[in-house]
Amino acid sequence: MKADIVRLDVLNTSLAVLLFLVGLFCLLTRRNVIKQVIGLKIMLQGAALGLIHAGNLRGETRFAETMVISALIVEAVVIAIALALIVNIFRHYPSGDVDHLDWLRG
Repeated sequence: MKADIVRLDVLNTSLAVLLFLVGLFCLLTRRNVIKQVIGLKIMLQGAALGLIHAGNLRGETRFAETMVISALIVEAVVIAIALALIVNIFRHYPSGDVDHLDWLRG
């Protein structure tokens, strides 16, 4: 029984780290703005999963849940602002390539 719990802990931790790393890889390697925002979203979901798992390990599940709910609210605001910026980027540069964004300097 104890070995099953340890395996589940390792699985949850590795899944959270894997999600975070996949999101980071997508954020750093993709040149399209929409794909970068999707990578950011995956990273934030991995961090939320890690917070829930850490709170469960420490026995403070309710505190971890409130932190994740707060993080999800902030994440929703960040994603809404990012999508508004993406709409403006696609108006000027239909390809959405971030390499062309240095031309937007005033």
